Amino acid sequence: MTSIHKTEKTYRTWSTPILLELKEREHQLDADARQALHNILTERRLINTGNPSGVDRRRSSS
Repeated sequence: MTSIHKTEKTYRTWSTPILLELKEREHQLDADARQALHNILTERRLINTGNPSGVDRRRSSS
């Protein structure tokens, strides 16, 4: 694993609990901060956006 990969893994390990805590307190944030948090959570896939994953993604909808 390269040092960049190690750094990224460390960043995600440390930041995920912080982001989830902010999600619980999002009602205390202003609108811009709330939108930024939502964007990060969506990007990091820490919230359910309704997209299927895993086996469900592979099934046809018909």
